[in-house]
Amino acid sequence: MAFIPGMPFVPFLLVGITLIVIGQRVKAAEKAKAAAAVLAEQAEQAAPSETTEDLVEQMRVHALEIQLAADLVDLVSGVSDDLLARVRALRRRIAMELGVVVPPVRTRDSIDLPPSTYVIRVAGVEVGRGIAPAGRVLALGDALDGLPGTPTIEPVFGLAGKWIPAEMRHSAELTGATVIDRGSVVITHLSSLITDNAARLLSREDVRVLTESVKQISPAVVDELIPNLLTLAEVHRVLQGLLQERLPINDLARIYEALTLRARVSTDPEGLVEAARYALGPVVVAPHLDERTLRVIMLDPPLEQAMLESLRPSELGTQVLFDAARLEAVVGSLRNAVQTAESRGWAPVLVCAPALRPAVRRLVAPQTGGLSVLSYSEVTTADVAIETVGVVRALDPISA
Repeated sequence: MAFIPGMPFVPFLLVGITLIVIGQRVKAAEKAKAAAAVLAEQAEQAAPSETTEDLVEQMRVHALEIQLAADLVDLVSGVSDDLLARVRALRRRIAMELGVVVPPVRTRDSIDLPPSTYVIRVAGVEVGRGIAPAGRVLALGDALDGLPGTPTIEPVFGLAGKWIPAEMRHSAELTGATVIDRGSVVITHLSSLITDNAARLLSREDVRVLTESVKQISPAVVDELIPNLLTLAEVHRVLQGLLQERLPINDLARIYEALTLRARVSTDPEGLVEAARYALGPVVVAPHLDERTLRVIMLDPPLEQAMLESLRPSELGTQVLFDAARLEAVVGSLRNAVQTAESRGWAPVLVCAPALRPAVRRLVAPQTGGLSVLSYSEVTTADVAIETVGVVRALDPISA
């Protein structure tokens, strides 16, 4: 229209240029919008879908796990002496002491936990819980009243203590208190729970790996036992039985030799465990010695004979079939003997006939705080002095 004669050139030229610019911008906006839509569609298609494998991984139960409250995340900060480094050192120590390869410990934070709280889980089940307040150390002792802090109970040994400010550490030590940092409290608790649950943590795959390591050194021992006499599952069960009573399984060659001899006679799990214990005799006795002296509580001969006559097999192993009143009398008499010995500063064990040992332990251990039960044959394998500090005489309710 600007080129039509008589029409003003400049105004129409400016309007034309303006329309061209606006058109270009609209077209560019439409292209950008279309490109954005394409990219969004591509991103949606490229996003990984939740596969069955992903769900299975999320469902997997970890053998050992530590959950930390949000304010305890600094414990896994990555410093050389942090919690993760101590866990690695703990796994090495337990492997040397018990012969068990502790599975990797999964550590994660949890917003569901109260502040300063940690939880230890074995196979997805909570087995222990404690606190480790930030900026605090744990003081253990008898003269803590003058120190500021929060009273608590140490989770492993049940000692009374107090969480005090870290800057009060020197003052607490001057009072004679033992001061422990937060990481050491958690690691000590974890170590105790791993030892208590070592049998659950020992997997069939662990047994296979341990057996292969023994085979490299003593191939004849393994070839004769597995699978000719026992399956890997049966060996696994025996090793779990030893760990349940806190016995180390690092001398596998000796254990396998004992199982080979016993399995030729019987593959009864209880008998296999007892055969392995006898082979480890000095190792069984050693933790209970006090300067080469073993202090024992014995069963009165008439009571022991009555127990032998009442011994019966069951699905859970041999059991003493006493009536409830007589069992209560026996356990009560044993408790009195244990308390008397402990009042004198002794840590006694109960000894009995080899045939009775599994049944007696199954009977008294839950009632006496896990009192160790040894057989006469195990005690005599060690060259130690034996001192009798108590006798269980409760043959019937009246004598109790």
